[in-house]
Amino acid sequence: MIDKIYLLLHVAMFPFKDLKFYGQKPLAIVAEDMQDVKNIVTKASVKRKNREKLLRAFHNNILRNCRPNSLDEVNLMMDKFYPFLWKRVPSQSGSLHSLFLHYFCILEEFTKAMLSHRDGEIVFKYWRNERNGERNKYNDFWDEYSELDKVLFFSAISRLIPMDLLVAVYYSINKIKSPLQLNGFYHHVNLADAPLHDVLQRGVAENHIHASAAFNFTTLWQKVMNGQMDDKYYSEFTVSHYATSDQVQEYITTAKIMRIVMAQFLHENPDVTLGNWLQAKMQEDTCRITLCQAILFRQDGVFLELSRLKEMEEKVKIAFDIDDGDRDHDMIFSILKGHKHIKTFGENLLLHFAMKYKRDYETSNGESFQQFFDVFFKYIAIKNEFYQQITQSSTVKGLDFFKPYFDRATKGGQKSSEQYYKTLMRTLFQNQYLRKVELRLGILDTEQRNNKTLKTILSTYRKILDEDYGVKDNPNVNFPRIGIIYHFFKQTDDIEKCWCAFDEQKGRTYGKLHYGSVQLKYVNQIKMILNLRKKLPYLANFIVGIDAASLENNTPVQVFAPVFGQARNSDEDSILIKDRDGKLAKNQSLFFTFHAGEDFRHINSGLRRIDEVIDHCKLHAGDRIGHGIALGVDIQAWVRRNKVVIIPRGEYLDNLLWIWSVYSKTSNINPRTHIYLEQKIYSVASKIFQSSNGLTVPLLYEVYRRRFKQIKLDGQQQQCVMNSEWICGDTDRRSAAIWDSDRLLFAYHCKSYLERMTEPVYVNSTNIEEEMSIDMQRYLIGKVAMNGIVVEVNPSSNDAIGQMDSLYSNQFFNIQSPDHNQLSNIIININSDDPMVFNTNVSNEIAYLYYGMLDRGIGKEAALLWIEKLRKSGMDTSFIRGNIDNYEYIKALDSLLEAFDDPM
Repeated sequence: MIDKIYLLLHVAMFPFKDLKFYGQKPLAIVAEDMQDVKNIVTKASVKRKNREKLLRAFHNNILRNCRPNSLDEVNLMMDKFYPFLWKRVPSQSGSLHSLFLHYFCILEEFTKAMLSHRDGEIVFKYWRNERNGERNKYNDFWDEYSELDKVLFFSAISRLIPMDLLVAVYYSINKIKSPLQLNGFYHHVNLADAPLHDVLQRGVAENHIHASAAFNFTTLWQKVMNGQMDDKYYSEFTVSHYATSDQVQEYITTAKIMRIVMAQFLHENPDVTLGNWLQAKMQEDTCRITLCQAILFRQDGVFLELSRLKEMEEKVKIAFDIDDGDRDHDMIFSILKGHKHIKTFGENLLLHFAMKYKRDYETSNGESFQQFFDVFFKYIAIKNEFYQQITQSSTVKGLDFFKPYFDRATKGGQKSSEQYYKTLMRTLFQNQYLRKVELRLGILDTEQRNNKTLKTILSTYRKILDEDYGVKDNPNVNFPRIGIIYHFFKQTDDIEKCWCAFDEQKGRTYGKLHYGSVQLKYVNQIKMILNLRKKLPYLANFIVGIDAASLENNTPVQVFAPVFGQARNSDEDSILIKDRDGKLAKNQSLFFTFHAGEDFRHINSGLRRIDEVIDHCKLHAGDRIGHGIALGVDIQAWVRRNKVVIIPRGEYLDNLLWIWSVYSKTSNINPRTHIYLEQKIYSVASKIFQSSNGLTVPLLYEVYRRRFKQIKLDGQQQQCVMNSEWICGDTDRRSAAIWDSDRLLFAYHCKSYLERMTEPVYVNSTNIEEEMSIDMQRYLIGKVAMNGIVVEVNPSSNDAIGQMDSLYSNQFFNIQSPDHNQLSNIIININSDDPMVFNTNVSNEIAYLYYGMLDRGIGKEAALLWIEKLRKSGMDTSFIRGNIDNYEYIKALDSLLEAFDDPM
């Protein structure tokens, strides 16, 4: 069903959802042709060519983003939403004015169906929309979708265009005219219904969020519109299936000019057309002509060269006497000076006044309406184009597809500045339900730089507590508590390796081992983090955990095992700490989380990595697995979609050895499965190691286990290498050698063998393979539950990245149950992951699961009880411990900040 929803939305909004139809010229030509009643034969052929050209462009645009059954389905849907492009419609003139009114009509229908307001905030309209015999024929699709289907519509549309446009339309159609009514609204629409709101207001925790993507789209858009991004930032944007133009800086600068012009025009509210107003404002003829013809009213999608646009931008600011010095806020507030007191984004004010202009001029002055909204919809198209390169859709799965979105969303800006972190925290804290938030940060290259960043974050947080929450006057007020989780970025390594060249006494030779340099880097990083925690009193209460993140296929778990093992070693940890005043306080332990089972080539790979993390990275009860999608995937459905899988041969061998080890712990294994498994292991291993001399399954498994130890050579192994018993280039000697544990271990650091390990091979999901996967998933679910390992579920992220059909098929529903007595229930906490990329927040993520419960036939009372359990679980499983009151918490924070300035 989700494919149909995406198709419907792309068709409904195709004229302004990206730059493909920038300027509306192709649509306007066909609309005028269709509404022309003159029947001239020669003109009919031209009409047909114009329509065919539009259809080709439209089809290409739709097929790039959707999966329709046929072009006939697409054409019928287009006929539904845009009938005047197919036939004569009496109410349509075919003019741009009519086109723009039609676009607003479509936006209004989606708005009326999906938005409402409650208790002073914009909320999702979860109940069925009553059309009451309305005249528009294209909106009858709502009659065929349930209230719960609307949640999927909401999720889909919020991945397609920014919701601020629909919110502005909502204010307009409900005649909410005063801009003061925007006070407190920034970006997110609250998905919770009233009963869910009552549950969430008890407090939620955000336990899985990457700090660099913790903003929302509007914060990024305002930075872009105010020139706060370096030019090199735009190098992240390239033409692809989700981008139609490579003139990124050009269309961004064009939008900046449009934004200024529209804001100034709306501020002055002249009773003339936009063109006439510009003629009066811009004294220089050349500048005015360029501005009007080449920027504002240009109909094609080709933008002026960047140098001319930047020059034009400066001339417009001078002509309008705009002071853009207050760029930390927004240039809109430099134009609409009388509205600086309103707590909202400047973009919301701009859209609000644009909707007011629509109400005033849609009937009384057609030319004024047409000229202004010609510019407006060009601006919207540019903004939507940019939005779709930042906010990930669900069209392609996997972290490889996600990473460019993440990079575009997070790169640029001064990440070490106070203003950066102030914006970040205030963006997060706009969620009224938030009580705890763990910010995940990358580890910088020196202790001094990490120390400086920590000080900036915590001192900024302290200022927000005073400025926004007034803790100085009332320390008992509710405010969100924060913690820092440092994560290691998973990275790849080449296979140009040779164990013979390794000398442990020479650190630089770690590069001769597979992932040797990578592991050494992680080891040094964890030493730095542990030293930071010990160095300053109370810092351990704010650096609360470590994580391993990024592309799952990049780095084997084996590389991280010694790193997490070192972090878990408590030999040097004190039980109590003494602060600057000599007071004793408890020293908080470091908790672990690890991204695993999220993005996998084979379901067994995802399951194996989760198990490896638990066993070899020393996870204890209360530690967490990030995502863990493999735990909840429907194995049979996965096999139907992936009958044949291509994976590296070495990865397949690791999967088989892991499965063998799990089966070896039980007597219930099917003899047929046992024979199949051992034969597969011998077959795959023989192709890697060329010779089966001495190879046994227990020996191969022993080496599999040894690879989780830190890479070192003891004296005997070093002598073995020195005596040339292992000669990488001598094929004959290697093939004749009898394999033992050391030689097999050497092979994992030798190019000749690594080439065969990394070679892609096809794996058929036979009945036995499917049976093994089902057994492994069942085993691992029980193990995770019994060990008290928490799974971090991120519904929107999992839907976009993981192998699932929609939000309602989230892995959560297969590893949790409303029956609290089921032993196999896994402890869960719900999070947003990357709010900017997925346009969400933690409370809306919980709401998605709530509506998913209702969709599965669970009664509302039972669903609310289940949500309360999840809400409480999120708070309880946060690494931010809640065992001190606000007074002690703030005192600890102040003591820490003093220690930063004057370390003991």
